[in-house]
Amino acid sequence: MALAGPGQPRSYTMYFRTVRLCCRTYLVTEVFMLPEEKKVLNVLKEFMAAMRDWECAYSHEQRILIDSDKDSSECDKKYENILREVLGRFSVSKSRNWARLADLGCGSPPTYDPDRDVIEAPELVGEKCAVVVRQTVRLKAVYKFSLHAKDGSWLIVKKETLNGDKWKQTAL
Repeated sequence: MALAGPGQPRSYTMYFRTVRLCCRTYLVTEVFMLPEEKKVLNVLKEFMAAMRDWECAYSHEQRILIDSDKDSSECDKKYENILREVLGRFSVSKSRNWARLADLGCGSPPTYDPDRDVIEAPELVGEKCAVVVRQTVRLKAVYKFSLHAKDGSWLIVKKETLNGDKWKQTAL
């Protein structure tokens, strides 16, 4: 994604990395990313979109059931299964990653939104990659996703949240 020029609409999602060459700092956008970095970015954006869609749909159905004083256990089971599918498609099965299955928290605005949040350029080292995401709403949290290449695709291994000046592992 290149930066928007005069008269062009701007996107709120920005992928960036600054590079210092010859005493000048340059902004590196998705246009200048390596193919593997673009793959990682696409996987993360797909995950964030799937989680956003899950959270919005679940929150909406829950609100309707709560407002009409109806039991939500069937709705909970349905969305637990959908969440399990999303996590299975995009992440390594670890108890910490999948802890959200124990507490199906959802709300508005949703935790993830690839169209709203600032996604920094991936830091690729071999078959491992880290991507920092800055929330623009809610708690304005800063997340770091660690992904590993496995059988030609990228999976999320862990998510960490910046707490002061330290990263703390959290559930997806």
